[in-house]
Amino acid sequence: MNKSILKEKRKERIMELIRKLGVVSIEDLSRELGLSTVTIRKDIKELEMSGLVDRLWGGVSIKEPSSIEPSFSQKYTLNILEKKAIARAAINLLNPEDIIGISAGTTAYEFARLLYQFPSIHVVTYGLNIAYILAKMGINVVVPGGFLREKSFALVGEETVSFLKKIHLDKCFMGVDGIDMEILTDVNMSEAAVNRTMIERSKELIVIADHTKLGQRKLTPIAPTERVKVLITDNKADKRLLEAFENKGIKVIVGEVKDEEDL
Repeated sequence: MNKSILKEKRKERIMELIRKLGVVSIEDLSRELGLSTVTIRKDIKELEMSGLVDRLWGGVSIKEPSSIEPSFSQKYTLNILEKKAIARAAINLLNPEDIIGISAGTTAYEFARLLYQFPSIHVVTYGLNIAYILAKMGINVVVPGGFLREKSFALVGEETVSFLKKIHLDKCFMGVDGIDMEILTDVNMSEAAVNRTMIERSKELIVIADHTKLGQRKLTPIAPTERVKVLITDNKADKRLLEAFENKGIKVIVGEVKDEEDL
């Protein structure tokens, strides 16, 4: 068998392992396949150039079959007034001693910025930028391990999921890429797996999503809408959609957008 065929077979085995594990380190691939890290890195570079995988900080994952994902800073400016309105409404659902989970994402980030009002609250988050601002506030924050997604500052992978399986949350405040009458969805498979676990460990699921996410269904399922206790959105949301969510037994809270708000 010539070298080119051997290389393709090797890359097929690498892809199989990444699909199986979701996110995996170079060292783990080397150990599982009995190959040197140098060889693995060369193959991963070629797979990345072919658009098949994404390299994360410390690992590699399957490339999502979608258009180029915008960065956190690019997404942050979209519907920023709506996100601020949702964050203000979400804060009213907190009790001083709550143990809460916060997903990654721009709406979740806006919510976290207001938590200075609850200095005795306990927070679990896999969003590193969220953890950073909470730590600066002096809030008790717990962060799992995992691989860092540069686009969202989210920690993902088996280690992240494994950690979250060991904790218990009073409430989970979760941003999503889509929520329709049946299901919550995410554009990224790795983050969806982490979100799914955080929901499983929470007594109450509170979805924080602006009007552009309602009625949308994205690539990867997270959880059925029956799991949602509260949906917080903004006042640009379609009233018929909101009524449909309420008919499913979901409490809907609408944050009022302030056009004159200081960004």
